[in-house]
Amino acid sequence: MECKEVLICLWEYLDEELRPEEAEAVAAHLRHCGACYPAYCCDRALLDLLARQRTACSAPPALVMSIRLRLNVS
Repeated sequence: MECKEVLICLWEYLDEELRPEEAEAVAAHLRHCGACYPAYCCDRALLDLLARQRTACSAPPALVMSIRLRLNVS
């Protein structure tokens, strides 16, 4: 794969949405490309940060209940 192709499908690769052969081609490219690997690391770090924030922040139970009651959702 060429750099342009890898950078276009990098988010799909990180989200594990590529077919196995495409994912392997991206992985092989990233192992040897000093230009694309930093972009991968940056995007991976952003996803990791978002995952940590998602688990670190939660609404207070009273707020969740209030919203559910307003929406009539149990």
